[in-house]
This record gives sequence, structure tokens and C-alpha cells, in this order.
Amino acid sequence: MFSIWSLNRLNRKVLLGLIVIVFLLSCLLVAAGDSKNPRAAVIEMEQQYMTSALLISRDGAGDGSSAVSGVMPGVPLMIFALIQLFGEEDTAFTAYRIIQCILHAVSVYLVFVLARYMFNTTTALLAAIIYALYWPAYGLARLILPDMTMQTLMLLLVCSVIAALELRQLAWYAAAGVLTAAVACFNLQALLYPGVFLILWYIYKSPMRYILWGTLLIAGGYILVLSPWWLSLPRFQKLMYLPGPWNLAPLWLEARFIEGNPLVYLFRSVFGGLSTRYAGRFADPDTRRVVQSALDFVRLVLLYAGVVGLIWSVWKYRLKRQLPVLLTLGYFIAAEAAVPSIDGTGFPYGVFILLYTAFLTNKAVIYGHKTSLLRSLERSR
Repeated sequence: MFSIWSLNRLNRKVLLGLIVIVFLLSCLLVAAGDSKNPRAAVIEMEQQYMTSALLISRDGAGDGSSAVSGVMPGVPLMIFALIQLFGEEDTAFTAYRIIQCILHAVSVYLVFVLARYMFNTTTALLAAIIYALYWPAYGLARLILPDMTMQTLMLLLVCSVIAALELRQLAWYAAAGVLTAAVACFNLQALLYPGVFLILWYIYKSPMRYILWGTLLIAGGYILVLSPWWLSLPRFQKLMYLPGPWNLAPLWLEARFIEGNPLVYLFRSVFGGLSTRYAGRFADPDTRRVVQSALDFVRLVLLYAGVVGLIWSVWKYRLKRQLPVLLTLGYFIAAEAAVPSIDGTGFPYGVFILLYTAFLTNKAVIYGHKTSLLRSLERSR
């Protein structure tokens, strides 16, 4: 769908430079954390993921009924695999954080790819720069949470959807099925995402042959990811006590009764942040307040600008190329309103809004350049 070598040398250097910088800064934040105790949890949800991961990784640790009920199985599975690979729990936690740093850097590239498909190369570079400046991503890269992994999987999912529609290669439909089921291991709402294809197939006028094969391959992707539980493999027996796509009814009921106004929860899930985790490092209350306010201001300006850019682009710009992103964003926001996620922070949704922040920024630069040019012409007359 896109090759980085199709860019000119300058753009390629800028993009690769951003990827490297984001990775190094993320690793620096991980290194600046509590290196003496990799198991130290920053927030309660981290501790829940760690507890469930250790439960399923230890032989003879019971039947698993004491697993935390409020977490999805994606993170425990990843940590379990890392413990099996490295043999040490603390090393596995550190490796998980390094993987989050890698995914953070990969997301820069995926943001560029999507923005270039939707708009143009200039907007894509701006999107990569804006995402590189989006500070909440750096904080989440050093936490034992699902958000960074889920964001990368969602970006990959949209890229695979676009590739399946544009290239009409059946392998991309299989990839979409696998990625959808993988996202569902981190967020319950992803289960019905393939329904988005019904709209896209109509808009892109996909042949019936691709629709039928695509449906089968998407279903095959689901079966491939969820088969360990259905086959009752011994090592996965303990995971049956963790909620997940195979245990939909209890999850739905638990998520439905999250306390609070659903609209307020939805707003916080999309526009909320973790600024208190950064500001909490400052002992002085006044300093903490100033830092938290500054971080919140930057984050909200970027997100609100993205909302303005989204409205503008839908009104004035070509809509077809935006549909995969718009439908994905709309689907997950609607799903979040209907069934709030048990353990999510809403962070992954913000990355799609930042694409439109770049669109608005590009338009503002063009408008400013035209205004400056007109003024210089008037002065020369």
C-alpha cells in the first residue's frame, strides 16, 4: 500500500528521524522509571494486569479462579509469553515496556501512512510530527497497560482494511480478521467491528467474490486467534477465568453497570489524559498544579483542533478516502457509549483525531502563506 522508499530523500529522513527520536525518548522514560523494582505499579490497573499475568504463568498456582475479573486477557498473555521466553518475571515486565516503546515508534509510521492515504504527504508529515509531540503516548509506553498495544493494532487494522479494499488481495482480509480478534483481546468493543466492512464494500463497489471470500477469511482470523480457548489446551485453562471475547455475556453485564453518567464517561474516555501521573512527580503543590495545567492544555488543544479539522474535512474534502478511519473512530466511540470498556482509558481513539489536527494545521499554514503572499503583492503595487 505504501513504501517509505517512494518518498523523496528529505521526507524520508524526517520520517525516519521522528521514528528514532520517539523510540529513544520512550526508552529514556522507561529507564527513568523505577529500575530497581520493575514490578512497581504506577496505578491500580497495572497491578491487576500483573497479578493476572503471574497467575497464569506459574504452575501449580491454583485453577485461576482468583484472577482479576476486570481485565482483558491481552496484556496477561503478552507478559506470560515474555516470562516463558526470559524465565524471569522482572525481566518480562521490563521487556513488555520496551515492546511498548517499539510500538510507540511504529505508530509514528502508521500515522504517516494513514494521513498520506487520506490527504497528502505534507499533511502526513505534520501528522507524524504532531503524534511525536503528543505527550500522553510517552507516559503510556512505560506502563503495564493495553493502550499502546491496542492503538498500534487499531492502526494496523485500518491499514489492512484499506489494503483489502484498494488492492483487493484476499490475504488482507485474513489479516483484518486476525487483527480484529487481537484487538478484541484488549477491548471488548472490537468484536462487531467487521460490520464496518458492509458499508465499505458498498462504497468501494467491491465484487461479490471478494465479499464472500473476505467474509470467510475474516471469520477464519477470528477462529485462529480464539482457537486456544476453544481447543481447551492445558496451558490456557487458567485463562478461562479471565474475561474475554469468548465470555461475552458476563463482560457485557459488568461493563454496562459502570457507575456515572455515560456521556461524561464517553467524553473522559476520548479526551481524558494521565497528566496527574506526570505532575505527581513534583512534591510542591503549586508546581504540580502548573505542570498538570500545562500538559492538559497541550493535549486538549491538539484534540479539539482535531475535532474542528474532522468537521472541516468531512464538509470540504474528499470523503471516500477518509471513510475507513471515520467509520473506525465512529464505531469505537459508539461502542464505548453503548458498552463502556471495563479497563480502557480511551487513549487509542485520540490517534485518529490527531490525523485531523494535522489536516487543520496544514490548512492553517496554507491560509497563512496565501495571506502573506497577497499582502506582499498589495505592497508592491
